[in-house]
Amino acid sequence: MKKKIKSDKTCPECGHDPIERLFMGKDMNLYKKKRMDRKLTKEYCEEHEMLYSNTRCKPLWRKCCGILDHYVITIIDTKKIGR
Repeated sequence: MKKKIKSDKTCPECGHDPIERLFMGKDMNLYKKKRMDRKLTKEYCEEHEMLYSNTRCKPLWRKCCGILDHYVITIIDTKKIGR
């Protein structure tokens, strides 16, 4: 049985290993510290809010290593706003 080798960049808090997320030699993670990744998440949220006008989208980053954990989608009650 092969033993799984963790990289030296593994997050000590959450155990995230960036090497595990490689796809065709490219890192498929999004990081808060990278400007392009923040831009991609912002564009995704803007597109989502445009398609679904009664929602708000917000990226949620892990505090320990800064990787994108998930998006928080909030549904807005349009009856309260008066639309």
